[in-house]
Amino acid sequence: MAASSASRVQTELKPESLGLVAVTMQAITHIAPAIAALFFTQFLVTLSGLTAPLAYLLGVVVVLMLGNTLIQFSRQLPSAGGYYTYVSRALGARAGFLTSWMFILYSPMAGGVVCGFFGFIAAGELKTSYSWDVPWLWWVSVIVGASLVAALQYRGIELSARTLLVTGGAEIVIVLALAVTGFAKPGPGGVSLSVFNPANIGVGTAFGLSGFTLAIVLAVQGLTGWEAAAPLAEETKDPKRNVPRSVLLSIIILGVFLVFTYWGIITGFGVDNIKGIIGSPDLPGLALARNVWGGGWWLILIAFMSSTLAVTLATANVSTRMWYGMGRNGAFPKLFAKVHPVYKTPTNAIFAQLSLSLAAGLIAGAWFHPDVAFFLLTGLVLVLGVSFVYLMANVGVFVYYWRERRSEFNWLWHAILPVVSGLVLIYALAESFPPFCPSQNCPVDPYAKAPLVAGTWLLIGILLLVYYAANKREAWLKTAGAALGESEDDLAMAKVTPAGATSRV
Repeated sequence: MAASSASRVQTELKPESLGLVAVTMQAITHIAPAIAALFFTQFLVTLSGLTAPLAYLLGVVVVLMLGNTLIQFSRQLPSAGGYYTYVSRALGARAGFLTSWMFILYSPMAGGVVCGFFGFIAAGELKTSYSWDVPWLWWVSVIVGASLVAALQYRGIELSARTLLVTGGAEIVIVLALAVTGFAKPGPGGVSLSVFNPANIGVGTAFGLSGFTLAIVLAVQGLTGWEAAAPLAEETKDPKRNVPRSVLLSIIILGVFLVFTYWGIITGFGVDNIKGIIGSPDLPGLALARNVWGGGWWLILIAFMSSTLAVTLATANVSTRMWYGMGRNGAFPKLFAKVHPVYKTPTNAIFAQLSLSLAAGLIAGAWFHPDVAFFLLTGLVLVLGVSFVYLMANVGVFVYYWRERRSEFNWLWHAILPVVSGLVLIYALAESFPPFCPSQNCPVDPYAKAPLVAGTWLLIGILLLVYYAANKREAWLKTAGAALGESEDDLAMAKVTPAGATSRV
């Protein structure tokens, strides 16, 4: 039996607890299938019209290109999949730290905001269907959801994994059933492949090509989370094999699922009735369920609830393992590295994440309103944060292979795919935010402040580097990748260099 990274790490967590299915479901639920499929439908169709499934299909292709970067790195560097080691090995430890810093931007704060949005949606549906006025349900959802997730995490990673399997499976089955019903009972225009015809870009929408490109980048955002198995590497069996495999599996499974679902929902409304989706006073998925399922529409709320619990748990798994790792290597106070003697879970990191989820969900919901906070923080800010990570990795894979493994350099895998996916991201982001976005496509306040939020987070990371350099405390940078599940042996073999030194061999 091959030795796993987890067995070599001096960890107090529970090693080799998760197999391929568990870590793949961790990545899948971090993507939040039901939320990605149903919460953003109206927005994406508004932007890209009839060709929303085509936009998602192209988004899947871009994500596969981005996944190629991680896989190319993992073939050479003995890492469980952490971007810190990869970027540090190619571009230096400071660049690696900033990449990790931006990578964790959304996971810690996402859960509370998603819970608040679910409560907001549920309250609206209860008022519409039963005249129950429960405007306070959004903040109750934040408190209950964050607390339940913390309790599940506290009791052990195996319980968390089983919960993800059940909740993730439930949301996928329900949403797939809705899509299949859409095909079985199509609206005006019937079942049609016109949704994949590039000649139809702009049909049913006023945004044209610029809206279609923004829909692509939001589709990339909708698939974000496929890297989420890496922070659990210390608890995974054979992580150098299973973590990269989970990347491909999660992208392919969710890519097919989301394209099929979007196609099914549009078909259910009618390919000749795009304005019906855009103008729907209800979420299109709920509206379609009411139409084709009658009283069974509440199953969609069950899918939303299941997805909310799953993504909150999956993002908390990522965050707590990062807080634990950073406490262990000295970047954070040592109290974050405390582990429960029986359950082998990072207790203080769990309590810290609970506090952050509550604060983010309650403050953002009260300040912006739950629905605005959801689209701002888990949509646009998230896009900017992970785009930084992907772009740094794309630059790094080219530099690494060109400089240190020239004999293995492949123009397709190490240059063309990283450059193409990087350019797509840059173009789509430019089309999405001032000053380059077309006037009809530019977000308004507070959404226009998303670059400011992401930029402030990046600035804080830079200031941390300056602070540690001024106080001669940069040595921890060499092991900062442990926050992403990488062992000391991994880091030593990868020759991650200290700040200011060269990484050449």
